[in-house]
Amino acid sequence: MKLVSGFCVRRILDETVAVPTQEAAHRLSGLIAMNETGEFLFQLLQSTQTKESLVRALLETYETDETTAERDVTAFLEILRKDGLLEE
Repeated sequence: MKLVSGFCVRRILDETVAVPTQEAAHRLSGLIAMNETGEFLFQLLQSTQTKESLVRALLETYETDETTAERDVTAFLEILRKDGLLEE
């Protein structure tokens, strides 16, 4: 899976937002505000990933346990799926 094309990621003050453009703008009106972990996952999803590869990347990059990493990845993917922002 990976993100649909057409996002511009910007840091505004101390918050990261993804602005939909092109194809993504037809699916989502508004911005996606992300914390540091969300930004990390969003960047990884610019290329094809699996849920397992995302969990593994979180475990390698952040001090977290597998249960928390899996829960966070699942929740993030559900948000993206709900808005039709993933190509699967």
